[in-house]
Amino acid sequence: MKSRNIFVYTILAIGIFSIPSLLDNVQAQTNSTNQTSAQNQTSGQNQTMSKDTQALMTTDLPELKDTLMTAKEALADGNTEDALTQITDVENQLLLLKTQPSFGKDIQKIKDSLSKKDNIKALDDLTKVQSDVLKAETEILKAQLANPMLAQQNNAQDDEDDKDDGGGGDDTN
Repeated sequence: MKSRNIFVYTILAIGIFSIPSLLDNVQAQTNSTNQTSAQNQTSGQNQTMSKDTQALMTTDLPELKDTLMTAKEALADGNTEDALTQITDVENQLLLLKTQPSFGKDIQKIKDSLSKKDNIKALDDLTKVQSDVLKAETEILKAQLANPMLAQQNNAQDDEDDKDDGGGGDDTN
């Protein structure tokens, strides 16, 4: 009887000492599964984004939109030289991207229309480009809502871009 009690207590002690080890293994497997699913979600999100959206994720969208708006205003005011300068700036920004957005061809159409003095067609094409940029921006924002890690990555990239400005900027004396 005494040996049976010792045997039972020994088994219980082994079981109690092995519980923390089991819990660590379960927690490690859970963390591994969560990281894998987060990576799959991020890569899956990129696969469902349009080519334009993927291309524009690496550019400064507010600056691009401002330049497009300035070009449109200059064109509406009849200042084709300023509009052409702004359109060329947009074209240069798009040429620096690794993957070219589909509306890159429309920039050349705008320049052709300006050279033919067809300001109405140039305005229409410019509006189409603005619409495409807004669609891509909306898609980026939806992706950031669905995956907060994507928003954090973009914020980190924006912070790095701000540091690269050389320290100049909004100094008021």
